[in-house]
Amino acid sequence: MILRGARSRVFRVFPLFYSYIIYCFCCFLSNYLIYWLGPQIYPSAYWIGYLVSILAEFMVLVEISDQIFRSLPAIRNLGRALTILISVGLGLLYILPTILGSASRSHPLLDFALRASVIKAIILAVLFYVARHYGSQLGRNVGGLMLGFSIYVAINVAVMASAKAFGSVLYAPIFWVMLPLASALCVLVWTISLWELAPMPSLRTISTTTGRDSEAVALELTRFNSELSKLLHR
Repeated sequence: MILRGARSRVFRVFPLFYSYIIYCFCCFLSNYLIYWLGPQIYPSAYWIGYLVSILAEFMVLVEISDQIFRSLPAIRNLGRALTILISVGLGLLYILPTILGSASRSHPLLDFALRASVIKAIILAVLFYVARHYGSQLGRNVGGLMLGFSIYVAINVAVMASAKAFGSVLYAPIFWVMLPLASALCVLVWTISLWELAPMPSLRTISTTTGRDSEAVALELTRFNSELSKLLHR
């Protein structure tokens, strides 16, 4: 996927997303090296990498936000800032108590991963709603990016919630099969959708969601982008 992205110039259009992919690939190789060369430290190294990867996945959400408003720089920057603020804010309110609290100390990593996945699902739903509300055509690349990540997040939420409900003794064998399956399905969708760089669709289409001519929507967004640019440059 990394090699194909570099050859087809998709790499330069989705820099945050491919930075995340490269991180995952390097983490994967590092874990294998540690497993063979230093098995005594492998468990600690694995869980540290796993926790960092959970946080790194928010880069995919920022990339999706950037691509939805790619042609409107001020709104794109606002969307990126809001996505980051929502991620950090919900993380502090929703994830941090899981790590620091004593009520769920027996399963802190599972609660952390579950709550992080729920937050990602919420942000994905908000981004999808914004795109539909303004009649924005996502295109093959961005649509595939959202679809793959939605599959991954949905399976993670279902699996981790089930593991928390049924306990590790009963659910552990299924848990360690479903998580790699979720990753494999996600990467498969990403590989297919990002195999070629597709042209970004124009906003000048009829919005089936709002019933308005999206040319008027595009004009409205352009005006808002202009006013926002003036406000940010003050």
